[in-house]
Amino acid sequence: MADYARNRMFFASSTTLMLMVAAYMSFSLFWHEPVPMAWRLPLTVLVFLVSQTITGMRVLITWRPDLPFLLVRAGGFISSSFMVLSWFVLLRDVLLALVFAASLIIPDMTQVKEGIFSALLSLPAEWTMLAASLAAAAAGMARALAVPSVKKVDVPLQGLPQDLDGLTIAHLSDLHIGSTFTREWLEEVVRRTNALEPDFTLITGDLVDGKPERIGNFLSPITKLRARYDVVISAGNHDYYSGLRPWVETWRRWGMTVLLNEHREYLVRGRNVVIAAVTDPCAVLFRNLEGSMGAPDVRQALEGAGEGLRILMSHRPGNAEQNAAHGCHLQLSGHTHGGQFFFLFPLVSRLNGGFRSGLYRAGSMPLYVSPGTGMWGYVPMRLGVGAEITLLTLRRAEPSVPQKPSYRGKLGAWQ
Repeated sequence: MADYARNRMFFASSTTLMLMVAAYMSFSLFWHEPVPMAWRLPLTVLVFLVSQTITGMRVLITWRPDLPFLLVRAGGFISSSFMVLSWFVLLRDVLLALVFAASLIIPDMTQVKEGIFSALLSLPAEWTMLAASLAAAAAGMARALAVPSVKKVDVPLQGLPQDLDGLTIAHLSDLHIGSTFTREWLEEVVRRTNALEPDFTLITGDLVDGKPERIGNFLSPITKLRARYDVVISAGNHDYYSGLRPWVETWRRWGMTVLLNEHREYLVRGRNVVIAAVTDPCAVLFRNLEGSMGAPDVRQALEGAGEGLRILMSHRPGNAEQNAAHGCHLQLSGHTHGGQFFFLFPLVSRLNGGFRSGLYRAGSMPLYVSPGTGMWGYVPMRLGVGAEITLLTLRRAEPSVPQKPSYRGKLGAWQ
């Protein structure tokens, strides 16, 4: 799996956050009546240990890269259940706080408040929250591990030449092969994608969680992807963590097109189509990677590109509006996993420039953010958002009156 020793800041911050969540949960769940005093400390220790499942899995896989998938998935189930339980605890405590505040304003609510507190802080209530967390994690994990279905999306582009109306792009992102998904899962993804017979298949990063020598066999079915013009790969942050240089060498040895701050041009129905890709911002953490593998640079990616339709692959969607200002006509991104859990949707949107999942307007350019074809293996659960294989069909749209750029609304014209 990925070499997270190269990403110490993320490692330390996530570990600290989980410890803080464990402290809050322990206090809220155990340190009150009627939980017996003898249970409180052992249960607190257990919650702290469970909170470190993600960290423990990282350490284990760093030292034992051949760790069985079954063990990785078991760890993922534990971490998923912990996250859902923390959300249930937070919701319960918010409700208790509201009831308490209401009792201060409405004197007659004292008896009602005591009844609600007694019910929600009881052992049966806490056992119910635990059971519900396990059930939700199991359901979310089953959904996450299934082979995703195809989602078809029409993308209106003002100024699109009539010759390119109907151009199709199969968009894959965040496969995360090696952390949760197997070779058989990927083979079915490839089969479903090829059945779409797209003009292009574009993969916007985070293909792998592991080094080529460990998971190369798991990822190799990707070489069977077919498209009328090309299959193109761009890099995501997990590809860097997993060793970008050896992976790029592997992909190119397999005959795959890999774009890193560069572009390639294609003659499609008599028109020039430019496919460009930028690297991931985490490249700055890897000082030994220079040149095209360095920090993302859309100017470098488009340098020397001819006139025509310009499609940009960028793993993260946050800079889409700036990329539109550089003359890109469509951007494809991933990274967000669609928020993965409904209670994280606002946070994920905020961390990614307001973009979470689906079709947006970024300046004068449409942006499509994939919720992911796969997902990160340490928390393999989806609640409120599914994975997808996306088939984008470009459609010619009539010009409209120019408007001030905004994230949502009508798409501005391009030439």
